[in-house]
Amino acid sequence: MARVKILGTQVEQRTLMSEELLMIAVLEQALADLRNGCPAVRADAEAYFFAYDPESSAFSFDAICTQFGLSQSAIRRTIRKGGPAPRLVLDKAA
Repeated sequence: MARVKILGTQVEQRTLMSEELLMIAVLEQALADLRNGCPAVRADAEAYFFAYDPESSAFSFDAICTQFGLSQSAIRRTIRKGGPAPRLVLDKAA
């Protein structure tokens, strides 16, 4: 299994379940889509990050942040400012 190291947070490394790996992949793709040259792809990514639906899926931005203890507001603030999208780094040596 892989371990996750999320930059900028105080999260201990641990073995992840398959569903958690998929959650990270969804979040990584959405972050990559923010840097995409296609306006439609960027707009979809922004909609993903700024959707506020309390009954959303397990793969929603809010659900993923809750699962990994990430700050939704800090990530959204960074995206609004147009700063570099936060990055996730996977350590697959576990």
